[in-house]
Amino acid sequence: MIFNNLKNQNKILNFLIIFYFLSFLKQIKSQSINNTSSLLLLLSPQCRGDLVYRNVSNRIEDEKIGFNFVEYNGTYQSCVIPCPSPFFTINEWNKFLYMSLVMGTISFFCGLFLLVTYSPIVNKTHNRHTIGVMCMSFGVCLAMCSDMWNFGSNFNDKSICPSPGQYLTTSNARCLSSGIFLQFGGVFGFLNWTLLSFDLFMNIKGIITKNYDKYYVTGTFIIAIIFTFVPIVNDQYSMSYIGLGCWLGSAMYQLIFFWILLSICLIVSSVFIILILKEVYIIIKLSKQKTSLKGNIRPLLCISITGFAFFYMFFYYISIVVEGDYYERILNEYTDCLMDPNKDVSECKSPRMSVASEFVFLLCLRLLGIGAFIFYGINNKVKKIWLNSFWFNNSFVEKYFSRKSVDNDKSNSNGSKVIYRTNNTNNYGSFNTGLESSIIEMSTNSNKEIV
Repeated sequence: MIFNNLKNQNKILNFLIIFYFLSFLKQIKSQSINNTSSLLLLLSPQCRGDLVYRNVSNRIEDEKIGFNFVEYNGTYQSCVIPCPSPFFTINEWNKFLYMSLVMGTISFFCGLFLLVTYSPIVNKTHNRHTIGVMCMSFGVCLAMCSDMWNFGSNFNDKSICPSPGQYLTTSNARCLSSGIFLQFGGVFGFLNWTLLSFDLFMNIKGIITKNYDKYYVTGTFIIAIIFTFVPIVNDQYSMSYIGLGCWLGSAMYQLIFFWILLSICLIVSSVFIILILKEVYIIIKLSKQKTSLKGNIRPLLCISITGFAFFYMFFYYISIVVEGDYYERILNEYTDCLMDPNKDVSECKSPRMSVASEFVFLLCLRLLGIGAFIFYGINNKVKKIWLNSFWFNNSFVEKYFSRKSVDNDKSNSNGSKVIYRTNNTNNYGSFNTGLESSIIEMSTNSNKEIV
């Protein structure tokens, strides 16, 4: 009886083992079929060329996280636009990226040098001019930080893109943070650059103005905050078809929250720069000093280059907006050709944009920190700030460096600045650039009184 029970239990056990084994084989076969079908879909002729397969069943949610589905014959297909976009080749995208990393890093450290130089860490005395330079440099540093997110990345392994065919959006923390840094830094830097051109003209004219530095900083900071964080409400920070990183995605938001403000800054600063150049011309003509122009070539050249960079970026953007329908049409024609089973892939012409124009646009943005450094960082005022700072007046310097040489440098720096009193000038102690000092010297050369 016991043996009969054991035999029955063995039969039951054998049945269960065979049942689970067959179930396991069925599961493996099912997974294999699914994987094979997924691979066939990924490699299927439905998504030809550089289009990437993506199931269209969850299109709305997928578009929110950066997938752009192809529409063919009025129906969305299970194919998405590749990332990066086909407007440029992979090699061209990498050239843009490497240039931005090199120039962005240089521009960042140029802005950082100005920020440290004019900050309380080094500079002992402050006025609205030095505070303006410090705020502008802070904006440049933040804007250039957006390039730092791309270190160690490239377009060959798609590391810039979250996944094949996926563009960065607000849902990505990296995208959101880099977009905020770029937007806030750009707006804050442009506003303070404009205020500095206004302040420079007022100083050259010798017009007495109150110290509005608190209002400058507060006003520009509030405007930059508003123009940076309002677009987040509608998830506007994203990566475009022609961008290296994240910025305002909608053309309307770009126009309202950046380009209109930039155009106002361009117009205002250009007016003051023209008035400054006019003053230089009048002073040189009246003083009849041909050699005096030499001291102003560097800052004037810097102003011209920076102005060119501003205007080029603005008009390039305008051209992209005006020709937006054209670029959308050639992209649609390209995807329609790839989706058409009656056409060969070799017949499909990739949509193209001007490589040179895009390269110059990306370069201009990263020239701002370098231009600011040339204008505000290479002059006797900066040398004097550092020589009078704690960093050159401490026991370590006195112990390891010749005190006499340091004192000589300080005396030469101080001695190179001559303060004059004329009828149309009031406070020369606030002048900080080579351009300002040269203009003052020219204007007082014929009738000067050393104080």
